[in-house]
Amino acid sequence: MSAASVADERAQDLITRWQRACEAALTSSGLGWTLLRPRAFMSNALSWAPSVRAEGLVRSLYGHAPNACVHPRDIADVAVLALTEQGHAGRAYTLTGPQSLSAVQQTQQLARALGRRLRFAELEPAQARTALLRRHPAAVAEALLESALRQKAGAKAQVLDTVRALTGRAPRAFGTWAHDHAHAFTPAGPTT
Repeated sequence: MSAASVADERAQDLITRWQRACEAALTSSGLGWTLLRPRAFMSNALSWAPSVRAEGLVRSLYGHAPNACVHPRDIADVAVLALTEQGHAGRAYTLTGPQSLSAVQQTQQLARALGRRLRFAELEPAQARTALLRRHPAAVAEALLESALRQKAGAKAQVLDTVRALTGRAPRAFGTWAHDHAHAFTPAGPTT
């Protein structure tokens, strides 16, 4: 498992450089390999769950920046094929979802899945940096901010047909993911 950014020459952030180094170590190891390079996971939206439950609010940097995020089950389906079928050795597969969506559009789809109104608040870069530094070392936080700038410039918007070509079916949509995970965004009811 790697990331779609390794194929983007403009991506020079720390995390992408780590991923490239890992890919190089694997591909030069003499072992058989297949690389899966997913775009952002749809499940990254779970980071919004606490604020959605408590405030009905999604906060994100560059809310209108598109990303062709991919459903984790589609990644898993391709991994199963790569591990159980012939013909995948020495191949690298970039995996995306069926459409490019912004955080604002994801918020709208999540609201539909929840059957309630959600608000969106765009973070300023300084606010996003502060939030990232609560969870990550400074170098990782800066890499994530660099990655977000590439997304803002459209570098993560391309939709590819890899999932369909390999599995024979369309990749799952964000709305499907949101519906399947709505429970994570719903305040817990009373315990009995």
